[in-house]
Amino acid sequence: MYRFYINKIENDYHYGELARVFLPDDEFEVIPLDVSSRNLALRPGSFLVNAKGSADRDEIKRELFGLLADLCGRSSEWGTLTGVRPLKLAYEMLAEAESDSDSCTDKTGGSDPSNPINPIKGMCALLAERYLISPSKIALLREIAEYQISCGMGDPSSKAGVYIGIPFCPTRCEYCAFASNVAGRDEIAEYLTNLLTEIRYMGRLVREHGTVIESIYIGGGTPTTLEADQLKQLIETAADELGADPRSIEFTVEAGRPDTITADKLAVMRELGVSRISINPQSMKDETLRAIGRDHTADDIRSGYRLAADYGFDVINADLIAGLPGEDLEDFRASLEEIISLGANNITVHTLSVKKGSRLRENDPEYYRRNTETVQSMVDYARERLSKEGFVPYYIYRQKHQMGALENVGYCRPGKHSIYNIRIMEEKQTIIGLGAGAIGKVYFPDEDRLERVANVSNYRVYSDRFDEMLSRKDLYY
Repeated sequence: MYRFYINKIENDYHYGELARVFLPDDEFEVIPLDVSSRNLALRPGSFLVNAKGSADRDEIKRELFGLLADLCGRSSEWGTLTGVRPLKLAYEMLAEAESDSDSCTDKTGGSDPSNPINPIKGMCALLAERYLISPSKIALLREIAEYQISCGMGDPSSKAGVYIGIPFCPTRCEYCAFASNVAGRDEIAEYLTNLLTEIRYMGRLVREHGTVIESIYIGGGTPTTLEADQLKQLIETAADELGADPRSIEFTVEAGRPDTITADKLAVMRELGVSRISINPQSMKDETLRAIGRDHTADDIRSGYRLAADYGFDVINADLIAGLPGEDLEDFRASLEEIISLGANNITVHTLSVKKGSRLRENDPEYYRRNTETVQSMVDYARERLSKEGFVPYYIYRQKHQMGALENVGYCRPGKHSIYNIRIMEEKQTIIGLGAGAIGKVYFPDEDRLERVANVSNYRVYSDRFDEMLSRKDLYY
């Protein structure tokens, strides 16, 4: 058991999160203390951090990071950064670098326009110096930032995004901790009735306040668990009530499980103007699909892609997971190559996260600490291969208990990015959440602040407390 006594701190949360990157929970303690008020005799395995009493959290974390790396004989590519939105931090560093550039002076105190500071380079330098992030991850952040800036998407706070949750799946995956359930037709029909009522209620508020909707994302679960007529009703209601024609805004429907994709469902979506869907294999290896609880085969995935191509969807997203049980680099490589060949033009490479509430976490809580070198090789291969294929990284996020403390990265062919994905990670736009498990956020631009507006995650509780779910919609205004 290691004990890290950290001088002059009041809250151990950030330091505990950093220690957790290197050590299991039962192998360390982070203990706040004030050295000036006591005599400290350290036993073997105990260490004093921040002996000089700095009030700079980042400085303390850098010291702790160095100690942990020495003790464990390894480092972490994300340095001291434990947050889930590294690009948001990068943009903060970019703003700081731009400020430094604006105030650039020569030796006499005057401006020196002949020697300007490059803000992007300044951002990269700050990320390395302040957070000890590796050159490869800084290069990734730089590439994503440059792509997003080049897209010129405008002020995110002038519009809102919408997430609509369909919390049903044919089966539950081993790694899943989302609001997804296996339910009968009657339960799904009852849920949909309530959801449509919630959309109409929110639609009235949107119209009253003149809110402009930038994107709608119907996710889950698996939205295509719904029948074709139910999908039609859902999309039409969302479009009509929220003033968001799928032909004029970014409108995405997850069709993640290929065993839920049918010609009539795809036909309904295209008829209504939906041009963006997700077909998410996670893996193209049949043994893996069985092991993670998927009730379909790789051939079903291939059929789903061929069928979607027949209907001419503009963007087809695919999710792949690096680090699935039993897979090696060759398995991952084969899955990625096939997804590219099937025509996915927006590919998210997830590093497996062993989430609380998943069966994998219950059965093997420390799974995510093993085989990290293999997972790193998968992530590296994906970046190199997709770059050669003409894809660019366009958004990024991290999760707790990810293998190797790595990341999830969305890649797209230029122009095929998801505005919704970008906005949800930059946290400068109101996202309206509708349905069970939906978590909305209200953005206050003057304060650069978000307030959470969450629905309950269980679809039965959502129905039982439906009047309360409706009343929560008033919190958006």
